[in-house]
Amino acid sequence: MTRYFFYAFLTAAAANFVCSVQVLRELSAAGVRIGYFEMRWQVHKHLKTYRQISIDKEGRTAPLYYAYWVTLAGMVLFGLLTLLTLKH
Repeated sequence: MTRYFFYAFLTAAAANFVCSVQVLRELSAAGVRIGYFEMRWQVHKHLKTYRQISIDKEGRTAPLYYAYWVTLAGMVLFGLLTLLTLKH
C-alpha cells in the first residue's frame, strides 16, 4: 500500500508543478514580474494576485487556482500516508 501512496504523491507533485508553471506563465503574461529562480516561492507569493487577475479577466476565479490548492493538499495527504504506512 505504501508504494501506491508514494505513486499518488508523485502524481500530485507533478500535477502541482504543472499548475505552478501555468500560473507563473499567466502572471508573466499579465505583466507581473516573476523570478523563476525561486519558482516555488513565487507561486505562493503571487497566488492572490493571480486570483484577482483571473476575476478581473473572466469574472470568476480560474480553475487553475483551485487545481493548484487541490494538488498541494494531495501532496501533503499522500506524503503523510506514505510515511504512516512505512513498515519498521
